[in-house]
Amino acid sequence: MAIIFPSNTKGMTAGAMRQIKQQGYTTAAGGWHSLNRVYNMAIDATLYLKETEPLGKYMSVLEKTKDDAEAMTEALIKSTNAMVDQAKEAHKQMQDINGKLRDGAEKLGLAIEKFNRVAGNTNFAETAKQAESLVSSLERLATLEASGMLDKVMKAMAK
Repeated sequence: MAIIFPSNTKGMTAGAMRQIKQQGYTTAAGGWHSLNRVYNMAIDATLYLKETEPLGKYMSVLEKTKDDAEAMTEALIKSTNAMVDQAKEAHKQMQDINGKLRDGAEKLGLAIEKFNRVAGNTNFAETAKQAESLVSSLERLATLEASGMLDKVMKAMAK
């Protein structure tokens, strides 16, 4: 009795058929897979995700890219928070400086206003003469006190 082989096995060696029976696939004669192997590969998708398979390589690269993107996002958030904190501190310092400038400007304005009141007085020349006279009188009194004569003058005026 003759053994009838399926038509898709023509040109396949006996070793290749034996390997298909044992392992479910062969690389000989152009590569063949048994029908059960194809069914099992379709059911078990983890075979496609092995690191030696193209999809597995792609998935591992995709996972690494995802991790890198998360790390960059965390670094960006930290940097942004640091910049916001620095901006808040700078804003606070600017407010302090602005307040000091306003206070200084107000004090300068009051001083200018007082000077204008004094200088704008109609008897400014007379007030200046009186101030000069007062200063010279105080200088003479200081000289008398330094020489010890001020007490004698005061006693003579009191009598």
